[in-house]
Amino acid sequence: MLNLDILTKRLLIISLIWIVIDGVFRKWVFPQWSTPIFAVKYLLFSLTYLLFLAKTNFRLPYLKKSYQLFIVLLFLWCFLSFVNPSYKTSWLVKLFGLINYVFFIPLLLIVPHYFNSTNFFEKTIRFLAYLSIPIYIVGIIQYFLPVDHILNYLPNEEQKYNRVAEYTRALSIFSFVKIYNVYLLFTTTLFFSYIYYLYQKNRSVVFYVVLLFLGVLNQFMSGSRLPLALMFLFFLFITAFLFVKVPILRKNVIVSIIVGIILTTILYNVSDTFNTAISAFLKRAEIVEQVAEKGREGYGARDRTLNRINLFKYANEAGWLGFGIGTTYQGTGMVLSNYRTDLPFEEEGERIVLELGIIGGILLILLRWSIFLFALLTFLNTKIVSIALLKIALLLAILPPIFFLNNTTFNYFDGFSYWFSFALILALNHIEKRQLNEN
Repeated sequence: MLNLDILTKRLLIISLIWIVIDGVFRKWVFPQWSTPIFAVKYLLFSLTYLLFLAKTNFRLPYLKKSYQLFIVLLFLWCFLSFVNPSYKTSWLVKLFGLINYVFFIPLLLIVPHYFNSTNFFEKTIRFLAYLSIPIYIVGIIQYFLPVDHILNYLPNEEQKYNRVAEYTRALSIFSFVKIYNVYLLFTTTLFFSYIYYLYQKNRSVVFYVVLLFLGVLNQFMSGSRLPLALMFLFFLFITAFLFVKVPILRKNVIVSIIVGIILTTILYNVSDTFNTAISAFLKRAEIVEQVAEKGREGYGARDRTLNRINLFKYANEAGWLGFGIGTTYQGTGMVLSNYRTDLPFEEEGERIVLELGIIGGILLILLRWSIFLFALLTFLNTKIVSIALLKIALLLAILPPIFFLNNTTFNYFDGFSYWFSFALILALNHIEKRQLNEN
């Protein structure tokens, strides 16, 4: 007899693995089928959602939390944009737009159901660590290869000539550098906090320390300034928080800082790979700032940051309702050539307001803040240290979107990691509650 519960869990795991590795097939195995392969992730997750609904006879939960209310309001506002007849765009454009905003939200229901023990969390992190080994290694190899090498093949030819000084920007198995940046920020922060989790369990951390250094090296090799800055800010926050709030790990924190400084100094002075990556990154950052100083707006770090957080830059042009869902999505250019606005939009916040209007922008602000504040409150009230050590990296993963510093809506992997991280926080809340009740 078919066990829907086991089948749904296995399909969820397959979906989670596939969304990480699909670039392998898009870039190298079946490059001629890049677009159909891109859609496979949505098919897998859709099947997972449907099986979960069939298995649980699902009913909508009561709206007990503020973030739940704002999720419902987001669904309603996106649906109204989808059916609004005044937007003269195709149904395909609207469908892409709807997917961008809400597709991964059902993870909030499914993930806590299956990530129901710290043991399963540990297995997941170990699997992610082993998966990251070849991903990090490929990124390092790519960096020193010419742009036209097969390992540097990209489905989008326009991205091919991004460089870090004279080196090729690392993006490993992913289709774009920005997707790899999200993966690196998520994994390095998770591995960093997991090292302290292992300290607390009196277990070896050597493997994860090595992996962490490889991940940091890849972040330098990607040439992206903001993800690198966020990564080090996250490391600093975790270190400071544990030193102040978790006395039993204070000695481990001090030892980790000393060892980290020593290892970094040695690697920079002894390893040509580390020295080259860091020096080339600094050179690229300097060149970009020089271009900005010559009047090229949007190139400097300050300009980019201000553009990201200025959600309502085009509020006057967009109005209260916007131009319609999906109208700024990069994937709809082929069917939207006669409708695109000529405004020079790029950052997530301004694109959201252009699509969903001022109302949509306000709604996204309230939603993300309500999610973060709920997650922060539950984190601060966590009584089990080991669970707090698992939560802290996930809490930091949902922090940048409240300032619209990344591209949660228009970068599918960014959107996935955001909702997946929050779903894991909800799962850990359930695990802690059960463990406290058992004791």
